[in-house]
Amino acid sequence: MFFRRFYSVPIGLLVGIILALLFPAGAPAVAWLGQIFIALLKLLILPLILVSIYAALAGGNELRRIGGRTFGYYAATSAIAAMIGTALGLTFSHNLPVGLLHLEQVTTTEVAFSLDRLIDYFVPSNLFASLAAGNVLHIVLIAVIAALASRRLAANHRATLIGGAQALDALFMQTLNGVLAIAPIGIAALVYDSLATMDWTGVFQLQAFVWAVSLGVIFHALFVMPLLYWLRTHRSPWQLLIACREPLFTALSTASSSATYPVSKRALETFGVSEQVTSLTLPLGATLNMHGSAIYQSILLIFMAQLAGIELSPLQSLLIVLLTMASSAGTAGIPSGGIAMMAFMLTLLGLPPTYLALYLIVDRFFDYPITAVNVWGDLVVAAIVDRELNHA
Repeated sequence: MFFRRFYSVPIGLLVGIILALLFPAGAPAVAWLGQIFIALLKLLILPLILVSIYAALAGGNELRRIGGRTFGYYAATSAIAAMIGTALGLTFSHNLPVGLLHLEQVTTTEVAFSLDRLIDYFVPSNLFASLAAGNVLHIVLIAVIAALASRRLAANHRATLIGGAQALDALFMQTLNGVLAIAPIGIAALVYDSLATMDWTGVFQLQAFVWAVSLGVIFHALFVMPLLYWLRTHRSPWQLLIACREPLFTALSTASSSATYPVSKRALETFGVSEQVTSLTLPLGATLNMHGSAIYQSILLIFMAQLAGIELSPLQSLLIVLLTMASSAGTAGIPSGGIAMMAFMLTLLGLPPTYLALYLIVDRFFDYPITAVNVWGDLVVAAIVDRELNHA
């Protein structure tokens, strides 16, 4: 009984922090446990997204009913997040000395924008290549196209496909229950390894940046999103927060919104959100809805501009808001997934690639809490959409 009570994801997170503080040298010996946990979660992500979206959409008209409302919330909340980040970035970077950091040159092959790259990102051309690359957006589109096409099949064929998809969905969720049995151990190992090898000196060279990002994500996560949830559902947001503590701690430990998807799906459905809503809103959110990334990237761009001695005009500040909304939506749901988009934005703003080094210094630290904020935004929007459609 004692073991069951304390064997949980929050306790695993706490154990990892304590071990990192007291015995940092031992982290490499247990890092493999965290790698196994992440690998098992990733094994389930794409097939679960594929079959759950298909099963949810193939038999009804939920795409327009759920999808339109979900996109509206994602666009509005992402805009709010980007504006919060821009305002805080302009405030906290105001007196930052030019050239404070001596940054090394960082090269990337994914800076230039092209129409071909844009098409490759949004439009799938090979199912197996998309699965191998872990491209969540491609899998979402493939599932939606297959669901729409299946509506023109004979009723018996469509029923067979939907039944098979539902059976596979149940199989993957049952497999997830087994994977989550080792979640506290895997999360303890992940946190232990991450914190023990963190470059804390580099992170806190810019204390103003740390304060700006911290205030932005706390304000958005604990005020903006709970207020929106309460206004739209008239229910306590803290009940949702408690019910979804497992996916939030998983996101905080793995820095991967995609890997957290199966855990989020189970937690929301246990809370009472319908499977039709979770199957569509959560995969879209893991790809397009990045509140924490919008706050973080807008602040980082403004700090980079200040370090480079560039005075931002109101028009440029507006451009940063628009850029961070678009780039955060294009950020991969994996650790350090935003480096290609950040390099692209540096080019658009006329900043030298050297400043990508600043991103690499701070991203290792902020990637974890930022991912938790991203996932919290997905959870809140899914719960709101379900309440409006199914409990009105």
